[in-house]
Amino acid sequence: MKFNRFYFLITVIFLVYLILVGRLFYLQIIKGQYYAEISNRNYIKIFESNPPRGKIYDRNGVLLAYDVPTFDLIAFPYIVKENYKIEDLKVILKNLFEIDLDEKNQNIIKKNLLPKITLKKNLNQKDVENFYNYSYMLKGFYLEVVPKRVYTPEANYLPHIIGYVGYPTKEEVEKNPDITLSTLVGKSGIEKIYDHILRGKAGQKAVLVDAFGRQKKILWEKDPQKGNDIYLSIDIRLQKIIYETFKSSGHKSGAVVIVDPNSYQILAALSYPTYDLQKFYEGLKLEEWQALTGDKYTPLVDKVFSGRYPPGSIYKPLVSIAALEEGVITPETRILSGSEFSIGKYKYRNWNKAGCGYINVAQALEMSCDTFYYQVGLKLGVDDIYKYTKLFGIGEKLNPEIEKKVAIVPNREWKKKVLKQPWFHGDTVNLSIGQGYLSITPFDATKIVVPIVNGGKVLKPQIIKGYYDNKKQMFVSLNPEVIRVIKMKKWNLDTVRYGMYLVVYGPQGTAKALKSVPVKNAGKTGTAQVYTYLTRQKKHSKWDLRDHAWFISFAPYEDPKLAGVVFVEHGESGGGVAAPLMANILKRAFKEGVVDVK
Repeated sequence: MKFNRFYFLITVIFLVYLILVGRLFYLQIIKGQYYAEISNRNYIKIFESNPPRGKIYDRNGVLLAYDVPTFDLIAFPYIVKENYKIEDLKVILKNLFEIDLDEKNQNIIKKNLLPKITLKKNLNQKDVENFYNYSYMLKGFYLEVVPKRVYTPEANYLPHIIGYVGYPTKEEVEKNPDITLSTLVGKSGIEKIYDHILRGKAGQKAVLVDAFGRQKKILWEKDPQKGNDIYLSIDIRLQKIIYETFKSSGHKSGAVVIVDPNSYQILAALSYPTYDLQKFYEGLKLEEWQALTGDKYTPLVDKVFSGRYPPGSIYKPLVSIAALEEGVITPETRILSGSEFSIGKYKYRNWNKAGCGYINVAQALEMSCDTFYYQVGLKLGVDDIYKYTKLFGIGEKLNPEIEKKVAIVPNREWKKKVLKQPWFHGDTVNLSIGQGYLSITPFDATKIVVPIVNGGKVLKPQIIKGYYDNKKQMFVSLNPEVIRVIKMKKWNLDTVRYGMYLVVYGPQGTAKALKSVPVKNAGKTGTAQVYTYLTRQKKHSKWDLRDHAWFISFAPYEDPKLAGVVFVEHGESGGGVAAPLMANILKRAFKEGVVDVK
């Protein structure tokens, strides 16, 4: 009995095995080709879609940058290589899309090196029509919707501020898991600084495609999420006035910054010359690129935040505050200030060869009297000049997001470390009038005037007012941030402000052009020496040997709404060039109602 059961079990196992082998034979040998074709015929592919970036507006809602959808022609090499000979493919692509299939893409297709390749970006209407009309000839191709960045004509007044977008490098993708090589990301300016706000989230869709790469059915889809819209602090009306004023002046290079001294919002920031932002984003011809990079007036350099230049006499209001606060002088102190000042065998000239006579600090500002500041600077000393310079935020990135470079502020340690030399009295003399080793950016220049105007507050500069949060469905405002408050006596501040008022309205003021502005205002001229007096005398006509021209300003005098700086590279004269430029800007700004003085 036991014997029979054993053989019965063996027989059952054998029969089951036989059935399995037979089924396997049937599936793999008899129906193998059929199922292979089925498996090749349909499969699921995941497509990613780039989200539209947020729009960029000025502070009043004027549109500066936005996205429009475009189409790119994509190919799947692993499908294309199975269906076309390269020579046939070249003819088809040339005839339908005017594409010359280069060696690189030929190689990718032949060797199936990449999952997909982009053969042509931003297809025109005819290309799209050809794709759909001749789709039966296009096995392994599809159209991908790609957002294209468009910059409005107004954006060309501030290309350095807006910046541009592009595709990330492999290194950028490795650092940021939220982006792929096909994600449009900010490369400079606002587009880069606030990329995390402007860039949305990519969408995905699972598509059933056939063996020829043609879409059969969308299985599921997740829509891309548009990025948040940003509102700059910039007033494009003021920016345009500044651009037109600078351009019509005939000067070739410079920068202008206007800020609200009460919030430190940047209302305008021009780096001149500018460039065509749209053309720069879409791609320049070789000769256009060479023209931009070879231009001696450096249009690609953002002079507002990246250029460093000696400030000259616009530095004197800060030295005045330091001297008054440290008790070196009082508002009434009068100092005999002649045509030159001597330290040993070295003579330091006054720009006014007649000298200034017995003057106080307000008059010294009015006349921009060098010999007054030589003496005050020596009494004050380099340590206190350095201390107040740093307190004002010069040489400090008050907003690291927007400040690329800041001032080089020298002192004893700096000179010993950098130049391997001790600090001399002559260095202090030069520093007291904004010369020597001191160099600042045009934006740093606003840091001189803002605390003097607002009572000592060092604020965080802002380039955007806020953004619209799509998720929360609300506008997020950025409020002023106080970094620190410099303790300064009111009468000291009033003295310096009055001195700057005399620069415009005093009998010996150096910026009388500002009298024509329809509101009372104040400022300080600066003519910063670039080369020695003798060099300039010999080669006076050469642009790059001339002095730099500066003017810092605030208006209206009693209740300031604006503080700003005009810098003209190698402009030669602060009073003769920079001040009239600021006068023309302020006249238009107030007459055209850009600034509300109520």
